[in-house]
Amino acid sequence: MAEPLLRPWSVQDFLEWEAQQEERFEFIDGRILAMVGGTNAHALIKGNVYSALRSKLRGHPCRPIVDGPKIVTDLAAYYPDVIVTCEPILPHADRVDAPVVVIEVLSRTTADKDRSAKWTGYQEIPSLRHYVLVWQSEQRVELITRQARGWYLETIRPPEWQIGLPAVGTELTLDEIYEDSGT
Repeated sequence: MAEPLLRPWSVQDFLEWEAQQEERFEFIDGRILAMVGGTNAHALIKGNVYSALRSKLRGHPCRPIVDGPKIVTDLAAYYPDVIVTCEPILPHADRVDAPVVVIEVLSRTTADKDRSAKWTGYQEIPSLRHYVLVWQSEQRVELITRQARGWYLETIRPPEWQIGLPAVGTELTLDEIYEDSGT
């Protein structure tokens, strides 16, 4: 739900306001959007992605992060489902400044935003190499990878099983992502 703003806010205005709130909010297209709860499938898929990446990246300079930090751009502030960064993680920071992989688990209420306004904002992040959209309603992953001349979209669904993330030297499988999720 968007809160009405009496005047156009900057990202800095939003961050100052959000720091005083008990709940989490995103700032997209000049609007404040409340973060709402998700389904069990959403939580399981997000946990599966984090767990698989955590295991595969152990000992590697890149680390996954789930449920917490935000990504702030010049125009927006987002809370992705899973982030992978290769920069040192500052324990008390509330944001990740150089995400390499951003993963969003799509729901009926967030899919349009994740595939449009958020995607537009994420493209402006110089460090971002992979944007991964994971469907909850079916075994389907959209992998968007930065290449020298733009972005490349690949849709992965059975019988194809592997989602390559060469920027962090690993891959995920549909089995890992959807384990025990009922999808």
